[in-house]
Amino acid sequence: MTDRGARTAALGDARESPAAAGRLERVSTRAWSRHKTIGSAVRAAKAGTVISVAAGVYREQLVVDRSVTIVAEDTSGTVELVCPQGPALSVRSGHAVVRGLTIRGPRPGAAAVSVGAGALTLEDALITGGSIEVGGGSSATLHRCAVEDTSAAALAAVDGARVQAYDLRIERVDGVGVFADGAARVELTRATMNALRSVGVSVAGTATAILDSCDVGHVGSAGLEVTAGGQARVTESSFHDVGGDGVRVTGSAAFGSGWWPPLRPGQAPAGGASDPGGAGGVTLDRCRIDRTEEAGLLLHGPAQMSVTGTTVDRAGTAGALAGGTSRLALADSRITNSTQTAVAIRDDAELRCTGVTITDSAANGVYAAGGQTVLRDCEIRRSALTAMHLLGTATVTVVGGVVDGTPEVGIRAVGRSLLHMHGSAIEAAGVRGVDIGETADAVLRRVTITGGKVGVRVETPHRPLLEDCQIQDVAQTGVEIAAGGAPTVVRVRVSGSGAAGVFIDEDATPMLEDCEITGVGGSGLAVWGGARPLIRGLTVTRCQKNGLYFGPGAGGKVVDAEVAETAYPAVFVGAEAEPAFVRCHVRDTDEDVTEADGARPTYDGCWSTDVASAKLPAAADDVVTVPGRTTPKPGKPGEDTAAGSLDTLLAQLEALVGLTRVKKDVGTMVKLVQMVKRRREAGLSPPPLSRHLVFAGNPGTGKTTVARLYGQLLAALGMLANGHLVEVDRGTLVGEYVGHTAPKTQAAFRRAIGGVLFIDEAYALVPEGQGSDFGQEAISTLVKLMEDHRDEVVVIVAGYPEQMEHFIAANPGLSSRFSRTLTFDDYSAAELVGIVEVQAAEHQYRVSDDARATLMRYFGTVSRGDGFGNGRFARKVFQQMTEQHAGRVTELDDPSDDQLSTLEDADFTSIDFDIRG
Repeated sequence: MTDRGARTAALGDARESPAAAGRLERVSTRAWSRHKTIGSAVRAAKAGTVISVAAGVYREQLVVDRSVTIVAEDTSGTVELVCPQGPALSVRSGHAVVRGLTIRGPRPGAAAVSVGAGALTLEDALITGGSIEVGGGSSATLHRCAVEDTSAAALAAVDGARVQAYDLRIERVDGVGVFADGAARVELTRATMNALRSVGVSVAGTATAILDSCDVGHVGSAGLEVTAGGQARVTESSFHDVGGDGVRVTGSAAFGSGWWPPLRPGQAPAGGASDPGGAGGVTLDRCRIDRTEEAGLLLHGPAQMSVTGTTVDRAGTAGALAGGTSRLALADSRITNSTQTAVAIRDDAELRCTGVTITDSAANGVYAAGGQTVLRDCEIRRSALTAMHLLGTATVTVVGGVVDGTPEVGIRAVGRSLLHMHGSAIEAAGVRGVDIGETADAVLRRVTITGGKVGVRVETPHRPLLEDCQIQDVAQTGVEIAAGGAPTVVRVRVSGSGAAGVFIDEDATPMLEDCEITGVGGSGLAVWGGARPLIRGLTVTRCQKNGLYFGPGAGGKVVDAEVAETAYPAVFVGAEAEPAFVRCHVRDTDEDVTEADGARPTYDGCWSTDVASAKLPAAADDVVTVPGRTTPKPGKPGEDTAAGSLDTLLAQLEALVGLTRVKKDVGTMVKLVQMVKRRREAGLSPPPLSRHLVFAGNPGTGKTTVARLYGQLLAALGMLANGHLVEVDRGTLVGEYVGHTAPKTQAAFRRAIGGVLFIDEAYALVPEGQGSDFGQEAISTLVKLMEDHRDEVVVIVAGYPEQMEHFIAANPGLSSRFSRTLTFDDYSAAELVGIVEVQAAEHQYRVSDDARATLMRYFGTVSRGDGFGNGRFARKVFQQMTEQHAGRVTELDDPSDDQLSTLEDADFTSIDFDIRG
């Protein structure tokens, strides 16, 4: 039925059954009409009366104070209600239904329709030259109405008013389309707004706006604006051709509790984007924001917004910009073709994105200058500048997702920013995949970087972590560690790089563990002068140059490496370079080692197989002989080969000088471990066994030596897989920024799995007077790891006796795990002499009787203050005696073998610097 037919039927019903419809009053400008004004008919009407108005212009100020229905008699004509002084229609009580009228206000900035109390249902009406104002506790329902050619707000609801509008059209407004303030509530369904000078929908105070299937376009300031404590729910709506921001929120009510659970740095929210539920904040669901001159989404101040399934296209500045203390959750949305940065975060704002696609921004894809950002399963593609740029104090966590196609850097972190990236991919970054600046920090886990020039560049000394990452097919270097850089690189694979797989610049001190470099166009690992890397478990194959290149003056240590199939010599050591190679294997290449003049490398347990020109020995059945040293035969890279038989190890322990109490305690523990094994084999429950130990003693009392033997003893007893020793201190475990300590501690602990983690000067983790120190985080991390790997690692903490008591008391979990303390007594004078004699025997010297007596007298009187070094002090005495001996013997014309090997009293008394006090 047409609108006209419906109205005619309603009038017919009123004529035929006045009792059913109340009464019927007619209004006409004709001379014979009973009512020539609508107001006259209203005054004559009773509740429920239908007032039929004939076509014409009615110049009056209509006040409705009862429940009546006012309808245009015939839709073919026009009923105009015009008032030059005030609102043409005022509702003060009752429920007024007004249908089919054109209502003209007194002027564009004044009210044409005012509802101060009661309720108004307005249908098929045109409001022009004025606005609709609803206030107090009143309500208004609008069906198929239009508001045109007015100023201020076309529709205003304030002070707790309730407005529902269906198919509302607002055009040519010199101000706001819809304004809600106070505790008002406005619900708009299928509303269209066009040609507005200011804001489409403005929500202030504690008001609420609900928009469903609305279209807001060609507005001057913002499509939707929420301020103060307002809230808005927007579904399947469009904001386009906006002279300012698409949606602007500078303050809002808060969402319900649990919507925004706090996160630790690097932690991503579980599941998808946060579901706000309930009231509060601003939500956009399946909306579209197009062609804004400023930001597509703008949040600032205490604003909260949840955006789902929404597209922001061709924003004039940022696609989404969050600042102040705002919180923005984006899910399953797209931000495309932004004229500037697609997503920008600053101040203390927080952003959480899930399944968001960011494409074709004219600047950065994501720009974080502060706050906290979490991106889960997001895509950032074709950014004109760096895809993700972090600076200031920004913390950004990236979980899953892809960064693809930028001519600059995939992700760059500078300032004091912190990057966490897990299970993600970076592709085709023109310059570098990841760039970590000199004061920034980062944790990268399971990240794949493909293409571009450089995979990862690290400048910071703050020990960023790269773990389980893959870097492939880059044009230049896979991992570039700049001067002074100090990353921890664990299980990283570099393949197909055009130049070096890993480049370590001057004075860098990185740690590499269980990494692989293969198929590179330059050297596998290149170390520059002054750099001191620690490298364990490295595999290097198929390099077009050297496998390991140590430039002039370079140093460091390489343990358990395998180098194969290199076009140049597998290992190159430059002039004055002094790297140490331990249990390294070279195979399947023409030449294993090349050393420049003045090179000072050391090789411990290294060997070559299938090498045409070899300097390193071939593997024998039992031992490998290296110049100056005989060591056990190495196994495969990563295998511990130091542990011997139980009897041999106990003999080595017994052969140590002094340490009577320690030897007895270790012997007791060995017997206890043996009993544990026997009872288990017999199916009996084992006695309690605490393998973790406290070593309390002054410096130089043999703590590290005993710790190494203890690990080997446990390995010989089958209680540890390898028994190797990993020695760390506070600097190895504690980071400098929030979120840095736990990864560093975890990396050190992982290296010790199967062996002993030896923490020297452990009391430094809890310095006096620093309750908020990051050392407490390292302790908490260790306690948890010790529980998770209780049968895989032994932890030994060492330090001065008094300070170790303070350390154990610092965390409740420590006292239960470190229930046994081994006390290392200072060496007596005779024991210090014995250490000198052991050192002499190891280096094919002997100590004369006179020298022995002099040393005994000296060690008995030497000052033993806080800095006294015990065994280290004795070894230093021996070293200086050998230097004095060399100076004395070289002056002899033809010294005998006895003279060449005997340290005399004169070699001690002639020391010319203050080693003796």
